[in-house]
Amino acid sequence: MIKLSLKKSDDSYSTAAMERMVDEINALIGRLNEAGSALATKNLFHRETVQIENKPRSMRDFAEVDLGPDPTAGTFVVIIHNESVLTNVITILKENGFINIDTSDRRKLRVVKPRLTIQQEEDLENQIKRLGKNSMSKVSSIKADAMQRLTAAIKAEYIDPPVAQKARVQLDELGDEARKHIVVLSLIRRKQLVGGGITFDGPEEESLYRRINDSTYKEATAELLKVEAPSE
Repeated sequence: MIKLSLKKSDDSYSTAAMERMVDEINALIGRLNEAGSALATKNLFHRETVQIENKPRSMRDFAEVDLGPDPTAGTFVVIIHNESVLTNVITILKENGFINIDTSDRRKLRVVKPRLTIQQEEDLENQIKRLGKNSMSKVSSIKADAMQRLTAAIKAEYIDPPVAQKARVQLDELGDEARKHIVVLSLIRRKQLVGGGITFDGPEEESLYRRINDSTYKEATAELLKVEAPSE
């Protein structure tokens, strides 16, 4: 999904480090997806039951949440397959904090999500920042490990010093490139969840924010919006 490139050297130390960094960046996308996930809303009726003809039935057989193409949007739809559960559906929605419900179409309720409080927005941003910092730490460890192995290889005369120097420069560039990808991915997720009211942590982050719509991140942006179906 996100790729790094070898520009200075294709030595085995740089190649191995690059592969590990790419794995970490793409694993971060999954962790960012879980932050502020819409899965709880998607599964709103998953464990609820309703009495139909005096028998307990799973509510999800009669009502389902449609989040639409953008699960972070401010509204969603509840599709009702049997109008007899309408009252139950509205009760469940209100119990979960969804008060603004348009019932003009009794088969397709339009529900407005409550706005996040300032504290909730801050908590989400801080969670995403922590995930990004943890990934940066892992990338730094990958780079440090490669540098140590490179130093050991020089001492053992497995690699010539000029080649090793190119590898060091390459590792520095890989680490910097990976770090910037992590910052941009974190910014993309923060924007998805809290909108445009992002507080930048310094001028570099503000500069990297301009990259969030780059084609490089198109696939990752779509992945961050995915809502996986619950396992049975």
